[in-house]
Amino acid sequence: MTRARCVLWTNPEQAGSLAGVVRGAGIELIGAGCPDPARTGQVSTELGCAPIDDLRQAMSSVETDMLLLGSAGSFGEEPRDADLEALRSAHARNVCVATLDPIPATASGMAGTSFAEALHQGVLGSFAGFVPLIRYRPIVAELTSVLETYAPVRSAMLRYTGPAAMGSLGARLFNVLDLTRWLIGVPSVIEAAYVSPRAGRGMHPLPGETLRNLHGEITMNLRFSDGRCAAVYLSDQFHASEVSMILASAEGQISLDQRGFRWLNATGNQVDSHESPDAQLNTDAGALESGLAELCAGVSPSRPPIDYSSVLSMTHAALLSTRTGQGESPHDVEQLMLSM
Repeated sequence: MTRARCVLWTNPEQAGSLAGVVRGAGIELIGAGCPDPARTGQVSTELGCAPIDDLRQAMSSVETDMLLLGSAGSFGEEPRDADLEALRSAHARNVCVATLDPIPATASGMAGTSFAEALHQGVLGSFAGFVPLIRYRPIVAELTSVLETYAPVRSAMLRYTGPAAMGSLGARLFNVLDLTRWLIGVPSVIEAAYVSPRAGRGMHPLPGETLRNLHGEITMNLRFSDGRCAAVYLSDQFHASEVSMILASAEGQISLDQRGFRWLNATGNQVDSHESPDAQLNTDAGALESGLAELCAGVSPSRPPIDYSSVLSMTHAALLSTRTGQGESPHDVEQLMLSM
């Protein structure tokens, strides 16, 4: 049986980790490139494959089954029509594009672009699949069946941490807000704070309007129009990946991590529980490996897609809040983002 082929676009710091995931999925690594052209040779030599100098050209002409963007660089950071056309070209050739960086990475400048049109049509996710999505992990699939009888989530505490090689802080922000939207909905107000790994006394850099090249920690308080709430902690500075959550409703509390979950009612009696048969599949690396194998095989189960306009508006509101020090409205951002 012929192995699927992959081109990896990555920075040197994450190249080894991502190459291990690709090969672990049974996919042949045939080429590698870097957003910094001067380091493409370093990456391809380290991984023992052909150098790829031009990402857009690779999407339109390189004979491969998949392009994995570990670090997309400037590609798709802003809603440029040329980048969307490159993605369309790959899609037309049945080349799967998977990305750890959200595309586009900012809600600014969206109105009137072909990206805005793709968002309206709901086709953006078919051109570039964001991986590894928390919502698609086995432990969350098990939780889905329980939530049908758990009643509406009243409040939540979410933690998503891990190494930058498996997802920048911006990627983790996008990922966890997609999860929040699925669990509770779109908040009316997001209050967020950010700290950089370089922060020190008298030095406190703040994010811009893009999710790209964002590292460090973010904390958030989310308020919903019906009075519900959520708290979030994110970091890409941890050695090992971890997803955990605590949910509360009228039916009790659910505690979840990569190993499983436990549901206790209001009196402390266990209602339900689940132990993951393979907790590794719920980690960043494990979820990415299984997700890439599914994409190449074309056997991904039917799942609700990402609502990109909604999630991007939430990430933009969070980044804006880190700069203003005030709560910001995703709804207001979305109206500005998609107004034609």
